[in-house]
Amino acid sequence: LINDWNDESDDIQSKVDEWREFTWIRASEIQEFADVNVEGRLAVFQNDVTPQDIKQGLLGDCYFLSILSVLAEVPKRIMQMFITDRTNEYGLYAISLVKNGEVKEVVIDDYFPCLDGEPCFSKANGNELWVLILEKCWAKLHGSYERIEAGHAHNVMTDLTGAPSQDLDIEETGVD
Repeated sequence: LINDWNDESDDIQSKVDEWREFTWIRASEIQEFADVNVEGRLAVFQNDVTPQDIKQGLLGDCYFLSILSVLAEVPKRIMQMFITDRTNEYGLYAISLVKNGEVKEVVIDDYFPCLDGEPCFSKANGNELWVLILEKCWAKLHGSYERIEAGHAHNVMTDLTGAPSQDLDIEETGVD
């Protein structure tokens, strides 16, 4: 979660106090996902991938989730990142991301940080895991969940797609 739990800065210490309460729970054991009568069987993808699937949690990574939402407008853009696109007994998932122009395969397990038995960071509507998996891979690629709080959307677009992007400041260009 946090790279250096002993960091004395106020910002880190406030997270340390809150995040110490989190427990890591396998996706199949998260109560919200366990009630198969409500949403159906736990899966990486349920039906279609849509921008409405994405729910932000306690982590300040709206810049990341906004790009997931943009990519979800064309579902194959999300789905093509998944090397492992089905739940499996081992609870391992592989995602293909691009970092600094280099394709990286990021492998994670299906333990997610939870508070009171529910995922505390992002999640999807229903019993699908794709949002949680992508967020955990993004955090792993950057070293921790703490390191992905606050960022720039254009960097996410480049890292998820491999396509160049830029940040355009409309006020500087004089565009109304």
